[in-house]
Formats: sequence, C-alpha cells, structure tokens
Amino acid sequence: METQTSSDSTKFWDIFELQSLFTPERLIKIAETVLVVVLFYIIYRVVRYYINRTVKKKLKAQRIAVVDKIIRYIFNVLVVLYILNLLGINVSALLGAAGIIGVALGFAAQTSMSNIISGFFVILDRSLQMGDFITIGDVSGTVSSINLLSIKLTTLDNQLIRIPNESIIKANIIDHTVNPIRRLQIPVGVSYNSDLTQVIDVLMGAASKIPQILKAPPPLVMFDRFADSSVNLILAVWFKQEDLTTVKNAVIMTIYEDFSEAGISIPFPQMDVHINPDREVPTGMGENPRG
Repeated sequence: METQTSSDSTKFWDIFELQSLFTPERLIKIAETVLVVVLFYIIYRVVRYYINRTVKKKLKAQRIAVVDKIIRYIFNVLVVLYILNLLGINVSALLGAAGIIGVALGFAAQTSMSNIISGFFVILDRSLQMGDFITIGDVSGTVSSINLLSIKLTTLDNQLIRIPNESIIKANIIDHTVNPIRRLQIPVGVSYNSDLTQVIDVLMGAASKIPQILKAPPPLVMFDRFADSSVNLILAVWFKQEDLTTVKNAVIMTIYEDFSEAGISIPFPQMDVHINPDREVPTGMGENPRG
C-alpha cells in the first residue's frame, strides 16, 4: 500500500513540474520564437534569392559562392542572438566575453587567421579562377575550389591537393589557361656535320604540317648553343592552349620523321674507348701491393 502511495505521489510531482514548466506565458513565448525564426528564414531565402540573382550577372561562380556563405552566416548569427535575447541572456556581456575568447583563440590560431586574411586577398585579386590550370612550385592542377582557408587543385592524375591561401600569396604561380594562346618551345640537337640552313628549313616545314599550329604569330627557329656533341636549336610554335598535348606530340613525331628523311642525325652522348695492343703493361700492375 505504501509503495502504491509513493508511486502516485511521484506521478503527481512529475505532472506538477511539467505544468509549472509549460506555463501559458512560456508556451506563448515558444510559439513566438518559432514564428520569428520561420519569418527570419523566409526573409533569408528571399534576400538570398534576389542577391544571388543580382550578383550572378556581375560575378563569377566562386564569388557568388562566397556571397552566399556570408548571407548564411549573417542569418545564423541573427537567429542565435534573437533566441539568446528571448532566454534573458545579456547579449552585450556575452559579446564582451566572446571578444576576449576571440583574442585568445586568435593567438592560438594565427595560421588559420593568416590563411583567412590571405583568402580575402586571393578572392579580391581575381587572379585565379575556377577551372584555371596552374602550377605552384612542383604542383600542377586545375583549380576546383577557392575558399577563405585554401584553394583545391585537381591534378592530371585526378588527385585532390589542398594548398593554404598563405602559401598562395607568397608563391610564384604560373597560370597556363589565363591567355587563349600559348607558345611551345621544342629543343633540338643536330650533329656538327649537319647543314644548319637545311636544318632550319626542315624544322619550319615540320611546323607547317601541323594544322593546330597558328600561322600568326609565326613559328620561329632559334640557335641555342654549342653543346658537347651537338648544335642545339629551339623550335618555337604558337597554338591554342587546349591543343597543348596534340601539338607537342605532333611536333616531336614530325621532326623525327623529317630528320630521318633528310638524313639529319640527332646525336646522343657517347664515349669512344681506344686500346693500344703494342703498349706494354708495367710490371706489378694489378698486383696486390700488400703481397
């Protein structure tokens, strides 16, 4: 009987606590909060739609993504501040404490802050665009993402490389796709016995056989230097940047075939060893000096 009474008493106090927790005033405040959050969300969606539609005509995809992130962050901050205010939390004091914590975190995360600041410079500079094929140091790839902390490259063998923005700001970057045409330089070495005038004619003829090579600017042959076993020349040709692989393969194959037909030899390093059979070998040569 006592157990039954104790159980009834526990249920009574649980119901009493729930009733005191969900008072009409609190239920009204919860409903008001939900309504305001929904209103904020509707306003956020409308503002985001019109801003994105406006900037889409003026900015590129990467800039639009950054603007979209900023709008989303502002919405989240406003909602959090509103809910904190409804809960009776002193937002001013909280912001002051957050400022102190932010300073402490700033000292602890200097590298991240440096990357974020560098990220703003990378985005505002507009020197890199998504889809550009670039080289940074010994890394080459297509820019797949530009963010506040880093950029991401997709290499030719389909690997993803993340490079911090701080390194981007400090590095020398080669952008291979920013200009519509490029120049390819093919080094060629010929024998010292070759007719150099004929060599130039054959190289220019090889360039004229490849349709992807542009006529303007015209191909050019330059003498480079006198090497140990060859006279070195450079054939320079212009082409559309998307034809790089086709042009490079075609130029090398055509030069090789035309040189073979013209009897022009491409020397390679070699060593001649001469043995004199009449020379006497000194006595004791090759013997162990220790006996």
